[in-house]
Amino acid sequence: MAVALCYDRTYPNRNNNRMRSFLIILLLVSSIAWGQDAPQKPVEASQPTQATKAPRHDDDTEPPPASAAKVAPDAPVITIGGLCAKKEKSAEPSKEAKPEPTSECKTVVTREQFEKLVEALNPQMSGPVRKQLAEAYPRLLVFADKARELGIDQEPGFHEMMRFATLQLLTQRLTRHLQETAGNITDADAEKYYKENNSRFERAELLRVFIPKQKQLGAGGGSVADNKAADEAAMKAVAEKIHTNAVGGKDFQQLQKEAFEAAGIASSTPKVDMGKLSPGNLPVDHKKVFDLEVGQVSELISDGGGYYIYKVISKEAVPLDQARPEINKTIQSQRMQESTEALTKSIKSELNQEYFVGGTRKTPKPATTQNGPAEK
Repeated sequence: MAVALCYDRTYPNRNNNRMRSFLIILLLVSSIAWGQDAPQKPVEASQPTQATKAPRHDDDTEPPPASAAKVAPDAPVITIGGLCAKKEKSAEPSKEAKPEPTSECKTVVTREQFEKLVEALNPQMSGPVRKQLAEAYPRLLVFADKARELGIDQEPGFHEMMRFATLQLLTQRLTRHLQETAGNITDADAEKYYKENNSRFERAELLRVFIPKQKQLGAGGGSVADNKAADEAAMKAVAEKIHTNAVGGKDFQQLQKEAFEAAGIASSTPKVDMGKLSPGNLPVDHKKVFDLEVGQVSELISDGGGYYIYKVISKEAVPLDQARPEINKTIQSQRMQESTEALTKSIKSELNQEYFVGGTRKTPKPATTQNGPAEK
């Protein structure tokens, strides 16, 4: 889409903030095309909080509005007033006609044209990000057109940037291709993974008691530094006693109350019922509670801020159809990792240390004497 710049005489008076905001727009558009398609590794949950994750409030996956489907393919979705197509060269060879800004001067981007751009950048682009792209696009057009007018696209540095940008775009498109290929998961693939990893798809109803490792500030008198060691020893003894009572069948809610009282915590006692959880909802060191039978109490688990005691109330297997989304995501991630490792393992790069870090560093040999190493 060739467009010409309709000159804005106020442009020289704009301040640097406008330029900084435009650079942010460029970064936004770059991230739309590049960052969102990067392969990701599965991440384990790090904290045992609630039985279900809180709903997301961001717009990462919010689709375009339903009314967008009613817009005809040739209907305008972006209308840029004051941005004109360049006129043909005049009959006089030495002169070239310049665009003349008028009230009718405009550039129109249709739904079909805009969606071709979206498809090329990121087919999964959310509705809000599409809107951000549409808001940034007119400035990209006008700046690019001005750059061509100044001959910036003919500078040697520009061609080198284009070469590097091509490398990035090819990498991004290959990544998308690998993701699509990795995401082609059959029912047999999913069922095989489900059977081989059935422990991952268990849910257990758990009770949990948390015992802090230190008392609340001021609970034992004296300074924090003076009481730290004593507090930790005292709270460890409390944790061991509570664990013994838990194994003996004492009520977990009452044990949680005793733990907070021993730590001098005056706030309300948290509920011990965690509901039904899968292994992915617990920290790595806590996952072993899923090896327990119904009714069993875990060992005393020591973590960064305290001690934990679990009791299994019930266990059930997550049906394959419910586990399928997680299975698909995991298999796709594994295949992506295998594909990228297969590509990169065949290469080995080596940097010139003298050029990049100012010369190689050599460890000096220790001084020696006739009788052996010299004394320091």
